[in-house]
Amino acid sequence: MSSTATATAENRNWLDLPDEVTAKILMKLSVVEIIDRAQKVCVSWRRICKDPSMWRHIDMSNLDDLDANYNLKKLCFHVIDRCQGNLIDISIDYFASYDILRYIAERTTGLKRLRLYACTDLSGSHEGMIEVVLKFPLLEELEATLCYFSVEALKVIGKSCPLLRCLKWNKVVRRVCRFDYSGCNEEALTIAETMPGLRHLQLVGNDMTDDGLQAILKACPHLESLDLRDCVHLTNVKKMCADKINSLTLPHAHTDGYPSYPTYPVYPVFDEYTCEFSDFESLDEDDDVEYDDYDYPGDDDGLSDDDIYDVL
Repeated sequence: MSSTATATAENRNWLDLPDEVTAKILMKLSVVEIIDRAQKVCVSWRRICKDPSMWRHIDMSNLDDLDANYNLKKLCFHVIDRCQGNLIDISIDYFASYDILRYIAERTTGLKRLRLYACTDLSGSHEGMIEVVLKFPLLEELEATLCYFSVEALKVIGKSCPLLRCLKWNKVVRRVCRFDYSGCNEEALTIAETMPGLRHLQLVGNDMTDDGLQAILKACPHLESLDLRDCVHLTNVKKMCADKINSLTLPHAHTDGYPSYPTYPVYPVFDEYTCEFSDFESLDEDDDVEYDDYDYPGDDDGLSDDDIYDVL
């Protein structure tokens, strides 16, 4: 590089960049990095970070390495407020609750993508999910991995979200067939009955049998990709899906990085079966994360930026 070019680079003022360029750069940061650091750099960056367009996509996944001083639930409420009704995409790992989902539903009408991973506060009840999903009629993509909603909730999702094109409804990998259990097709039949417009379907660890898969293939003619890893009760996948699915991931395909029960016998894993979908985040079974109880916020709660890292 010439001395002139070097001097120009050294003298460049980042504050002279157009706002839209600066915004695209800042969007590469995590939610915590934006709130806790970037917006504190200068007045210009703070103004950009508070713009609702910065918060149309909220990614609160992969936050495992944060120290325990961050109150992620409170932070989530705060950035939802910042979007001012323009939220179209949100991803949450571990800490999502029905209070958070209700808060989203009350403050936006255009949500198109919802991704939930290992959110144990949502498991075991379907009333809350049914209440919330009725307010997401424009939803196009839903992922619920390790969240364990009921079949009733799945049915309401299908009926209430006619634009749904991508469903990821995943369970823990067992890598073993329970010979005392013949499988269950409730979820598969519900998908077939209520989601004819699906293009992409991921059902890792599902208990369906060949009958359930056949129902899905018959009822979802536009299906392009299908991930059936660890669906241990399926026996004839290749033949059933031949010439119907463009991207097929078979039951014995690799599940590296996906939660499993390591004490169970393992199926042989064949190298030729590669995963077509993105890798899943790992979940350490020894991790025991606890969060403070957090009251449902009102409009006048006055949440400040510095409030996000209250000591838990």
